[in-house]
Amino acid sequence: MGALTHPFVVLGMLSTALALLIAAVTWQQRATRGARSYTVLMVTLALWSTLYVGQLLLPTVAGKQSWFVARHAMSPLFAIGFWVFAARYTDRRDLLERRLLAPIVAVGLGFVALVLLNPGELYWSALSLDPRGPLLLLELSLGPLFWLNCAYIFGVVATAHFVIVDTWKRTFASYRPQLLVMTVVGTIEFVLSLLFLSEQTALVPVLNPWPNVQLITYGATIAALPIGWSYVNDFLFDIQPLAHQVVIESMDDAVYIVDSEGTIRYTNPSGNRLLGRPPDADAPAEPVSEAFDAHPTLLSCYEQSVAGDPADDDTILTCRIDGEQRFYDIGVSTMTNSIGEFAGVVVVGRDITAERRQRGQLQVRTAQLERQNERLDQFGQYVSHDLRNPIQVASGYVELARETGDLSRLDDIDRAIRRMSEMVADLRELTAVDRDSLDPERVNVARAAHTAWAHVDTAGATLRVPENDIIVADTDYLLHVFENLFRNAVEHGLPDADGAAMGDGGGLTVTVGPLEDGFFVADDGVGIPEADRDTVLDHGYTTTDEGTGLGMSIVRTIADAHDWSVTVTASADGGARFEFRNVDSPED
Repeated sequence: MGALTHPFVVLGMLSTALALLIAAVTWQQRATRGARSYTVLMVTLALWSTLYVGQLLLPTVAGKQSWFVARHAMSPLFAIGFWVFAARYTDRRDLLERRLLAPIVAVGLGFVALVLLNPGELYWSALSLDPRGPLLLLELSLGPLFWLNCAYIFGVVATAHFVIVDTWKRTFASYRPQLLVMTVVGTIEFVLSLLFLSEQTALVPVLNPWPNVQLITYGATIAALPIGWSYVNDFLFDIQPLAHQVVIESMDDAVYIVDSEGTIRYTNPSGNRLLGRPPDADAPAEPVSEAFDAHPTLLSCYEQSVAGDPADDDTILTCRIDGEQRFYDIGVSTMTNSIGEFAGVVVVGRDITAERRQRGQLQVRTAQLERQNERLDQFGQYVSHDLRNPIQVASGYVELARETGDLSRLDDIDRAIRRMSEMVADLRELTAVDRDSLDPERVNVARAAHTAWAHVDTAGATLRVPENDIIVADTDYLLHVFENLFRNAVEHGLPDADGAAMGDGGGLTVTVGPLEDGFFVADDGVGIPEADRDTVLDHGYTTTDEGTGLGMSIVRTIADAHDWSVTVTASADGGARFEFRNVDSPED
């Protein structure tokens, strides 16, 4: 058996050929992520194997030395290439940032220079021949720089392997054999490295069954083969959609990847938040029935998809996250592996909170516009009917004065103009009231009532506020409510139109008090006839010729803007009582 046909030489040539074949195949897929760096890695590995074959075939120490030096100088370059491949393949762009890549490259090039220069024979000090049949093996005597170079190479390659394996941890059960292959091959490569290194130290027995044969050469090729096979067959890309991982993790939508056994294997930060977990937590790795237990809609959609049943029309999930109500539209898609087998499902909760809020705002705005249109229509009827009367009165007296020169009716004209001014002021106040114009704040009901009472000509009436409650309301509008109710009580609560004292001469008493969910304003006057209680808050309702018919309408409009309900009833003393309910309190 000659040197060319020796098994170690043949295996080295085979390793070179396989590495070049994989490089050619991956170059055909160079548009795919990581293909170019993997091609360079395979070419480097092929050259590395070729250098070892050349070292085996040359018969002299001097001839073998240059091949040995070149091969060891290439080892750090292989480590750098594997780091770049792992970063590009797993789409870990952070591993290629200058702060990480620059030190790795600088240290690697430093070791290349140290191997080539061998300062003070600190890398290798003596080379000799070890005859093994037709082959003359090279017996090495290596120094401390060799061990530092080994530490660098194994550190970089091991970390890159960890990045790949860590990515594979998030895969489905049907892809676990790929992870097993990667683990087994990595273990073999590590063991072969230990066999070679055991010859270079006296700390452990020599474990290599073929001393001075660098089995690591073939181990690296063995490790590359399953990686290349998986790469060519797209197995690695099917395991995890790495190119889209960054996009998925930054989505507001909740994403869950569930394997064929019903176990969650991946969640993005939004998915974790929906389950009440920290955003950066790993997948719960628990049955989906347990993970989705708090959200029956999620679990129901998943179970229907696995069973092949059509999804329900209502798949909206409502929940609270960080104290905020959110809405998710749930969708489920099944997935198959590269040979068409069922691999699991993807559950996606599309965050439609913003859409629901916009829709709700649109509905609110539509309702506001409808109320405004209704109000404008009522205003138009009011203006065309009620405001026309004082206009006609004033116009008639003005025309009469022009014809006769009689100015005795100027007071009547002035009274009509004042009434029109009051109507216009009330109209202006009424049209200004809208939910959008509210500025809700904490309001002391007693303080607001006393402030409003001071703004009204009370004609000797008395205000009583037995309790001091706090509500949430627009202060200015609440003052308008009290002022109009107080003015209405004083003007219409007494039996005499001129506001004279009641019966025995006592004055009117107005009471402002609390309700369980609001407040009331009551008086002890003559009250409102039961037949009029449903219409007293309508536009234009008045019992006197001097009234504008808008005061009570303003009260109802302000209440509507606050979403309060208003009920008109009789007080305990037989007078009028206005009850305001659904009023917010600070606790609400």
